[in-house]
Amino acid sequence: MEYTTLIDRILEAERTADQMTHEVREEEAGLNEHLAAESKRIRDNLMANAAERLEKLKKEEQEKKEKALAALDIRLADSHDRMERAYAKYGDNWVDTLFRQAVDIP
Repeated sequence: MEYTTLIDRILEAERTADQMTHEVREEEAGLNEHLAAESKRIRDNLMANAAERLEKLKKEEQEKKEKALAALDIRLADSHDRMERAYAKYGDNWVDTLFRQAVDIP
């Protein structure tokens, strides 16, 4: 009877080990699914943050470009106004000077 009891105990230990192995595998599968879902959530969150930051940077660069162009437009208008005033004041002299240089009159 001792051998049968010993064999029964060994078989029971093996069934318990199999059950524990099965439970651990199920838990591992659940953890892997949770890990995959969490990784996807983190990746999606990072991509959304990156897209948001990229859009913000694009907007900032566009604003900088617009400010630079506005400043250049102001400079161009100012230069144009100065040129017009100079032409109104010295235009006849310029024409005369250019004519003399073209014809080579001293």
